[in-house]
Amino acid sequence: MEIILKILIRIKFFLFLSLLIIFEFSFSQSNSQSESYREDQIYLGTSYFIQTKSLDDFKQNGFSGNFQFGFIRDFPLNNNSTNALGIGLGYERNFFTSNIQPSENNGIIDYRIVVSRFLESKNKISFSSLVLPFELRLRKSTIDEYKFWRIYSGLKLKKNFPIYSNPSYGSEIKIDQINDWTTSIYLNAGYNTWNISLEYDLNPILKDKTTINGDNLNISFFRLGLVFYLL
Repeated sequence: MEIILKILIRIKFFLFLSLLIIFEFSFSQSNSQSESYREDQIYLGTSYFIQTKSLDDFKQNGFSGNFQFGFIRDFPLNNNSTNALGIGLGYERNFFTSNIQPSENNGIIDYRIVVSRFLESKNKISFSSLVLPFELRLRKSTIDEYKFWRIYSGLKLKKNFPIYSNPSYGSEIKIDQINDWTTSIYLNAGYNTWNISLEYDLNPILKDKTTINGDNLNISFFRLGLVFYLL
């Protein structure tokens, strides 16, 4: 119950902060020139995960990645709106397949690396995240031009929900001992609807975990993918 209250307090704080920023920018834009406009957008995306931590005998197998969607509120910083800030709210669903094998014994979860061609590709981990993106937006748009070049870069604050592991044998395992809040930096760049997305995790998803052989299990990712913006 205490953990749930802490999560709710944090979410309320960030929502309150976002509302204050929205109010401030909305007020400041009320007297802006007529060429000023907003690029409020719905975004959809998918990416491929590349493990950033090197472990002995570790192998990433099959497709590991995510899909994401959300909404970005646009706050212009200049009169022609080519520079702006973006604040949003989104959701991610993440999947990771490797030869890292979690197992549960008497309520304790152990991790090992399975060196087996038969088993290694069947260890699947999935988790979801609520995402709060904060970004600087640079673009070549105008008030009547909807196709333009853009570079959007910023920070994502993520509230992570429990991990579910589907091992190569045995039943599904729920892993609660994760970093509840993590951050990543990202860069989205492209033209019109199609955009390349690069993202780097600043924190591992698991907290202070090691394999049964004593190797640090810092699961964090570099992500390469595509993001689509819809007006």
